[in-house]
Amino acid sequence: MLAKGIIPLAPLALLLFGIFAVGSFVFARKRYRLVDEKTSLDHLRETPWKDFEYLVAEAYRRQGYDVEYSLGRGADGGVDLTLRKDGHRSLVQCKQWKVFSVGAPVVREMFGLLTAEKADEAVIVTSGNFTREARSFADGKPIRLMDGPQLLTLVQSVQARPTGRKPETVPTSAQAAPPVCPQCGRPMVLRTARRGANAGSQFWGCSAYPSCKGIRET
Repeated sequence: MLAKGIIPLAPLALLLFGIFAVGSFVFARKRYRLVDEKTSLDHLRETPWKDFEYLVAEAYRRQGYDVEYSLGRGADGGVDLTLRKDGHRSLVQCKQWKVFSVGAPVVREMFGLLTAEKADEAVIVTSGNFTREARSFADGKPIRLMDGPQLLTLVQSVQARPTGRKPETVPTSAQAAPPVCPQCGRPMVLRTARRGANAGSQFWGCSAYPSCKGIRET
């Protein structure tokens, strides 16, 4: 009797599975286009806020990260994505701000979430810029700040492009993509030495500091 009751539902189950499969395919295609079609900083900044989150997620996914969406949140606040790779967990907040620079309060909020969640790193990604106070607060903490030019460089580095096509060059006045740490392979942050013989000079320090103390010269 149970089998007789299930058999009539088979076509409905098949239909629902087909709808789900088509929806997943369409969503995947949208994510791919969001990354592959970005050719300039202005184009990046025109991305709607929710698509901006998908764009960031897809760029990290192509770098080999497992990406988890924080569903149900609005256009601002909290953790938007959780990244996992090689046992490392990062909390990501996406700020699709065209006009305003991301300030220190946002960075403080993410530092609080990082501490509460006991994650390895916090990443704040914006299509705009960060204030000096925001960068100062993040300095020396496991917080990575990625501004618009850095994000464009990241996106272009993972784009699927025809042979011979070269990505648009980011203006030299903009910050270039950070190098990777020679010890752990994570992105690095530009810092300024405050003590010692090299006080005042800049160097690249690992974004995972103090758990990793890798450095590079500029």
